[in-house]
Amino acid sequence: MASAHDLISEDFRRSLSGRAALVQRELFLWLALILFANQLFSSSTDVVGVFGEQIVQILLSRSIFYYLGWYVVFSQLAASKAGRTVSRFDIAAVFSVALLNLVPGQGSTWLATTAAALLLYARSQNDTNLRAASVVLFALALNGFWGTKLFDAFAYLLVHVDAALVGLALAFTQPGMEWQGTIVGQPNGHSLIIFGPCSSFHNISLGLLCWVSITKITRPTWIRSDFAVALIICAVVIFLNTSRLYLMALSEDHYAYWHTGPGEQIMASIMTVSVLLISLWGAFRRGARR
Repeated sequence: MASAHDLISEDFRRSLSGRAALVQRELFLWLALILFANQLFSSSTDVVGVFGEQIVQILLSRSIFYYLGWYVVFSQLAASKAGRTVSRFDIAAVFSVALLNLVPGQGSTWLATTAAALLLYARSQNDTNLRAASVVLFALALNGFWGTKLFDAFAYLLVHVDAALVGLALAFTQPGMEWQGTIVGQPNGHSLIIFGPCSSFHNISLGLLCWVSITKITRPTWIRSDFAVALIICAVVIFLNTSRLYLMALSEDHYAYWHTGPGEQIMASIMTVSVLLISLWGAFRRGARR
């Protein structure tokens, strides 16, 4: 006579082989939902106010490109052909990635996102939608976590590059302006010290997130010319950031306007629209769609 354990095991095996069995696509969608929710509300302790106000503040604290990236992740997973019944490895791997969210520290959710991207890429095989979702997850993790770590490692060089671009532009267009190290401006007057948060690098990672998201939602596979579009986005972001720093270095009034005044929002809007339009052009240009 079969034991209760044998009967339960047999029922479990039948459920896995039946039509109602959980498939990889559904499992990965649940993992993405857990990661998204944890990312969105992991910083809720820093938000003050009543519950409704907290929700609004949390939602507004994220860039529109962040939500675009997650929309692409969910849409690509939904379109995935990963209909294979989940294996024990899939369950163990997804469970392990989800557990990473419980690791103390603000970077744990991004470590989980990176691990999820690696898992999806490894399990994608010939599924281009699953691979596209993994690429966007990588881009989200780069913008949210790894980009900052990379910048910290090369901060000295990157800030000096920004200062050099601004200093050269001032030297050619504004007589009497000088540039030394990370300081640009008038020798005995208004000067600007360029710090890490002013670097173009931070906006580049956000621009690349937009580019990856729009490209992947248009077509899940890369083409060679896509990377030329990425270079154009990087160049435009550097140009706009250099222009803002240039204007801030002209005078105290210019600094107040472009640093914390209306100019900050104007330049941010110009950068957002520029990156978005270039990404759309790159995705829909002739010969790019297939």
